[in-house]
Parts: sequence; C-alpha cells; structure tokens
Amino acid sequence: MLDQSTRVAILRLREQGLGSRAIATALGVSRGSVRRVLRDGRAEIPQSDRNEKAEPHRDQILQLFATCKGNLVRVHEELVAAGASLSYQALTAFCRRHGIGHPPPPRRRAATTLRAVVTTSRSSGPTATRPHDRDHPADR
Repeated sequence: MLDQSTRVAILRLREQGLGSRAIATALGVSRGSVRRVLRDGRAEIPQSDRNEKAEPHRDQILQLFATCKGNLVRVHEELVAAGASLSYQALTAFCRRHGIGHPPPPRRRAATTLRAVVTTSRSSGPTATRPHDRDHPADR
C-alpha cells in the first residue's frame, strides 16, 4: 500500500505530463500501483474494510503468548486445538500489525522526488600500508 506522499507525487507527476511508466520508474513503484492511484484520482489512502481472522481470538492470543513464552508456533498449535481456523501466517501478521511480542516497525517514508543516481569514483592510489610493500622495487 502506498503512503499519501507517494500518492500525491504520482498525481503531481501526471499533472506535469509524465506517463505511467515514467512515474513508476521515477518513484520506484510498480506501474500497476501508479495505474490504481491514477484511476482513483485521490491522494487519500483508501481504508481497508477487511476483517482480520485473528481478531475474535485476540484475548486468547495474548494469554497464550504469555503462557507459551512468545513462541508463536506453539500459540498457533493451541489455537487450532481450541477450534480456531486461521493459518500460522495470519497469526504472525496479526501479531506484527498489533505489536504483540515486539513494537511494530516504523513506517518507511516513500520518496517524493525523482531519484538521482550518484556515482562515486574509486581512489586509484596505492592502498598498501605494510612496511615491506613500500620498499617494493616496482614502487620506485
């Protein structure tokens, strides 16, 4: 999901006359993402109405997380044994999103300007610092 600053950048670049491919390349996002934003025409991030499968089991997950000493494989086994029907991946994603076990990772900022390619040159001078390398006949 693209953040709002990336969506704004896509819409501004389109106003400047750039095509979908050029916008995607400039911002480092897929052409499909650019097309979706342009089709939507808004900078606001659309809200997801999807319910999480693990939400009804939140209290049980928190209790099992403490009981199982943070081992999500064991938490998943206990949930399935109790009759919950969710995958291990759904459980771990739920825990990541809700900061269960560790704080959620910081959100990454998307580039809002065109990315510049910076080239660096390597030093071509001698790199040897050992005494015997300085006295080599080829260095004279």
